[in-house]
Amino acid sequence: MRFLHRKWSPHFLAISAIGLGLNCLPLRADDTLDRVVVEADDVDLAKIQFGGQVVFVSSGQRLAVSHAIDDDRRTVFLFSPSDPRPTLILKLNDTKPVHRVCVVAGSQSEKVDIYLLDKVPHDPSELDKTKPVTSIVDLGVARDAVADFAPRTARYVALRWTLAKNAPGPLAVAEVSVFSNAVSDPNQATLAASDPPPPEPVQGPPLIASVSP
Repeated sequence: MRFLHRKWSPHFLAISAIGLGLNCLPLRADDTLDRVVVEADDVDLAKIQFGGQVVFVSSGQRLAVSHAIDDDRRTVFLFSPSDPRPTLILKLNDTKPVHRVCVVAGSQSEKVDIYLLDKVPHDPSELDKTKPVTSIVDLGVARDAVADFAPRTARYVALRWTLAKNAPGPLAVAEVSVFSNAVSDPNQATLAASDPPPPEPVQGPPLIASVSP
């Protein structure tokens, strides 16, 4: 397993370039015609303002992990170009039934497998022995790629990408969304947003080591 290091990488500079590229596409990420329609009672539990946290990434700069869940498609998280199976694990604020996952990619990939988990695996390669809840294939760039399925409870959501053959560069993820309509308390989002922010992920041991169920 390859974790992230504090040392800055030249690839980190590409994050801004990819974000700018999303804005320069003929059809901008935030203006796509097929953007997912969110129901009135749906809540995106992955977002920072609802208490979502990225607790593991298989490569890339930890300082930028929040770009995947900051509700801003102009920012992206960039995996390492040497990462053969980019993996991202989200921790939700609480265990909730999840019925939809949406990914906005900043670069091409063949597919992404989606797993709903009660705990973080000790080794992300264990996911290869687990059947995903669903997969999204042929992800377009700067467009909503959506997977709908029967509601299932989860505290963690893992996404594991299969890269496109001859991919021109590292995998970039502009946004990840996890939808549930089981948030009954309208103040829950406010309370989650008011919690102290998690420790700066660039400090200390790898993110996965600090996770508690």
